[in-house]
Amino acid sequence: MKSSLVRRVSTSIVLAGLIASCGGGSESSDTTERTRNAASTWVPTATPNKVLVFGSQDGLIQSVTVPASSEKVEPVVIATIAPGTMYSNTLSGVAVDTARSQVIFSGSNSSNEAFLSRINLDGTDEQQIFATPGGFSYGMGYDPSSRIAVPLFSQAGAPRHILHSVDDINAPLLNKFQAFYSIPLYDGSRTLITTNEYVREVSISDFSVDVSSSKAISAPFDLWAIAEDTLSDIVYGARQQAGNIVAVDLSGIASESKVEAVNTPASIAVFSDGTIATGAGQAPNRFAAVAGEITVSDPTGASPQIVISGLDRGASLTGVQSLWAVESPIATAPPTVSDDGSGVLTCSDATWRGDLPLSRLSRSPIASSRSYAWFKDGVRIFDAPYETHRATELGAYSCAVMSANYAGGGNSPESDPVKVTSIPTTTVASFPTDSSASTIAPTDSVAATTTTIGSTGGSESSVGGSPVVAVPVISPSEPVVVVTPTLRSAKWTFKGRTAKITFKKWSGASKYRFYVRGATRKNIVCKTAKTTVTCTTTSLKKGLNTFSAKALSRSGITLALSTKTRNTK
Repeated sequence: MKSSLVRRVSTSIVLAGLIASCGGGSESSDTTERTRNAASTWVPTATPNKVLVFGSQDGLIQSVTVPASSEKVEPVVIATIAPGTMYSNTLSGVAVDTARSQVIFSGSNSSNEAFLSRINLDGTDEQQIFATPGGFSYGMGYDPSSRIAVPLFSQAGAPRHILHSVDDINAPLLNKFQAFYSIPLYDGSRTLITTNEYVREVSISDFSVDVSSSKAISAPFDLWAIAEDTLSDIVYGARQQAGNIVAVDLSGIASESKVEAVNTPASIAVFSDGTIATGAGQAPNRFAAVAGEITVSDPTGASPQIVISGLDRGASLTGVQSLWAVESPIATAPPTVSDDGSGVLTCSDATWRGDLPLSRLSRSPIASSRSYAWFKDGVRIFDAPYETHRATELGAYSCAVMSANYAGGGNSPESDPVKVTSIPTTTVASFPTDSSASTIAPTDSVAATTTTIGSTGGSESSVGGSPVVAVPVISPSEPVVVVTPTLRSAKWTFKGRTAKITFKKWSGASKYRFYVRGATRKNIVCKTAKTTVTCTTTSLKKGLNTFSAKALSRSGITLALSTKTRNTK
C-alpha cells in the first residue's frame, strides 16, 4: 500500500518546473527579477529534519515526522504485511537504507514463517529475501554500507543467527544456531546484542564470543531493545517490564542508570543530537496487545519530552515493535569546482554525513539524486541545476549541491570560487540531454519535495553530460523517494579470492569503478569495451567483503550500481 502523499512526476510537470524557473508564463519581468533577487542568497542546511519509520504488531510499516511538541499525528503508511495467526508481533525488525530508498524488514508473516524482506520507500517492489517455516522473528540489525541484515529467528524453540545480504535471495552468508536469544545491531565492523540481562559487543560470526560487555542489569531482566549514541559511546536500553529507558556502558564497571520512564518500551533509536526515540509495544516473546505511541526524549533534560500519539488508529494491536530514525542530509564539506580549460566547469559532490546503524539512524542522501546551484562573482546563476556549467563570461565561479532522502532535502555550503580568465571561441556543450532523466530545476535555496522519481532506465542514446536526477525544490520537511537504478545485465563471478562483474554501459556515465570494503579495501578502475564494462579484483583477504560496482557521472555521483557481499575463504 502506497501513501497518497507520494506522487510520481510526469514529463509535463518536469517541463513546467523548468519553465517556471526560467521566468516563463504570465509572470511579469519585474516580479521575476524580485523573485530571483530574493532567492539569490544561498543558505546551507544546518539542522536536519527528523523522521521515524516503524513497524507495528499488526503488520504496518509507517513513518511520522517528529513534531516540535507533543501532538496526535496521522502516520504515512509505506506498506502492509499480512500478520501471522500464531503470533501477534508481525514486524520485529525495520531498517531504512536512505541511499537506496528502501526499507529492510523482518518478522513473522501470514504463513507463520520468520522472514526477511525489502521494499521501496514508496511502497513498490516488495521482495522476500529469506524465510524459514515455523519460525519466530526476534529482531534485526542492518548495515547500509555493506547491505547486510542480521536477523535473529527462533526455529523449533532454538535461536538461529542469520547473516544475509539483502541483494541475494535465499543465500545466507551465515546461518547457525545460537546458545541464547538476542537482539542484534551491526555496522559492518561491530556487532552489539542485548540478551535481556547484558549488552555485549560480540563477533559477527559467533555471538558467544564477547569483545566487551556491560554489567548485568537489575531484575527483572527485560532489556529487549538497544541503540548506541555513537558520539558519546553510551548504549541506551529499553526495559520492557520496568518501563524505563536506561543508559549502560560496555566496560562492565558501571551499573545501568535510569534516563526516563516510558510505558512498555519495545524499540529504540538515537538521533544525531543525542535525543532518544522510543516506541511503545511488547517484547518479541510477549503477545499482549499494545496501542502504539512514540516518545522522543532528551537525556540531558534540556528539551521537553515529545509524545507522538495517534498511531493506534482506534485499534489495540499497533505496538511499535521496531523503530528506525532518518535525518535529512547535512553536508560536512563543500564541493569543489574544476575547469577543463574549454569553459566547461564541473561541480563535485559535497561530503555528507553518513549512517549510524548502531544508533538505528540513517542520514545518507539518495545515491543517484543531486541538484546544483552555480554562482558567478557571488551572484546566483538561475536555470543551472546540473553538475556541469559552461562559462560564457569571465569571472569567479562557485557551486553548491542539494541532496535529499526520505526525511527531506539539504543544501551544502558554497564551494571556493574558481576564476575563469579566458573563454575559448568554441566550446563543446556538456549538459544532460537524456529525456529519461526526470529533472526539476531548483528555484530557491530549499531542496526537497514529496516526490517519487523513476530511474533513468539506462538508455544508450544519451549524448553529453550525465543525466543526474535533480532534487526538486519545494519544502525541506517533505520526503523525497528516488530509487537508485541497478546496473543492467550484471553478472557476478566469485572464484577463490577473485571477484568479477560484467554489465552493460550506463547512459551518461563518465567512469566505472569497483569498490571493495570489509576485510579487503580496494578502489579499482573498470575496463570498458564497446557496450560492456568488466570489473575484476584479485588477492582478496579472508573474511566478509562487500563489492560495489558503480556507473558514475563526471563529478562522481552514482547513476546506477550493483552490490554483493561474500565471505571470502
